[in-house]
Amino acid sequence: MLANFKFNLAAIVITGLIVTASITAPFTKMFGKQYEENKDFSCCQKDQLVLHHYYTVHIFWIKVADGFTEENLGKAVPGGCNIRCSD
Repeated sequence: MLANFKFNLAAIVITGLIVTASITAPFTKMFGKQYEENKDFSCCQKDQLVLHHYYTVHIFWIKVADGFTEENLGKAVPGGCNIRCSD
């Protein structure tokens, strides 16, 4: 009886781990924030080079939010920038 209990417990734990790993995997886009690199762009803002990363937020595969996060890359090149962000 104890062996049967241990087997059932092990089966439940392994199944739970597999389900959790498949649901929370980044490629499933089921939960959380995912970045889409093909929609990123950079531009100059107040003489600083800024990279904009596009993201989406999903809950059960439904997109509930999206937008851009900004990453300041520092001073622009000495010749200035040819693409300006709207300040």
